[in-house]
Amino acid sequence: MHIAVIGAGNMGCLYGANLARAGERVTLVDVWQEHVQATQEQGLHMEGLHGEFVAEVAATTDPGEVSGVDLAIVCVNGYNTRQAAEAAGGMLAEEGCVLTLQNGLGNLEVLTEVVGEGRIVGGLTFHSADLQEPGKVRHTNKGPTYLGELDHNKTPRLETIRSAMERAGMQPQVEDDIIATIWGKFVLNCSINPLCAIADLRPGHIREVEAFDEFQSKIIEEVLALIEAKGVVLADPDPLATIKAYSAKKFHRVSMQQHLLRARPTEIDSLNGYVARESERLGLKAPYNDALTRIVKGRQYQPEGEREHIPE
Repeated sequence: MHIAVIGAGNMGCLYGANLARAGERVTLVDVWQEHVQATQEQGLHMEGLHGEFVAEVAATTDPGEVSGVDLAIVCVNGYNTRQAAEAAGGMLAEEGCVLTLQNGLGNLEVLTEVVGEGRIVGGLTFHSADLQEPGKVRHTNKGPTYLGELDHNKTPRLETIRSAMERAGMQPQVEDDIIATIWGKFVLNCSINPLCAIADLRPGHIREVEAFDEFQSKIIEEVLALIEAKGVVLADPDPLATIKAYSAKKFHRVSMQQHLLRARPTEIDSLNGYVARESERLGLKAPYNDALTRIVKGRQYQPEGEREHIPE
């Protein structure tokens, strides 16, 4: 397959590098010129849980240079989804499709609107990575890559994607109801990413601060109330207990922390901001998610000249 990864940040590089190592033709598309140039000149250097290797990938800042793509993997934050969808639509081959591995809600709707119904495959990932410097990424956490057609069918293209992910070591798992699975990950992201980001903690540290642990519980309770109001049925009968157990074992730096450290906008509006807005629309109260959204927005603002460097 010719695979284009739109959004070559930590996760885009992780998937692009491992798919390239598995024999796929991969092109990374990103707006960060320094990162793209380093990848073009020296290859994409990977380290961490999948070992050390240099992936041979193409890289560009111009999506117009890319065409004939069988699979476009979208790894941008929610605020860039429409732009990524327009880029993907212009580079796809006739039978090509788009796979989203994004966090948050609302991405599928935008992708479907722009690219067209029937050309979108749902997905999400429990892998994590840390972009160390231009052209260099560390794989920090392993987990499943969930995949599924939006209409619940098992299609040949879904099997092709699953097979490629399997050979790349990305632990694919095909889901009958990918939408419910996305909602399940949504609860997890809402209850871990922004908390770690505002306090500069790792997930495993949350339980060590009683007030913060209680704050996480309140966040989860509000998200679950919204899910119930919307009639979504999660596969997990006790998400709160599952998230607490998951958090306790993880000590990687979450993506939202990385965004704040690089003075980049976060995906808070697609996570806790979505909970606050949708809860208000449905007549529910979500004060903890609303407050957390506002705090993250304050944290992501950095006055000119005070941008932090990426720590090693």
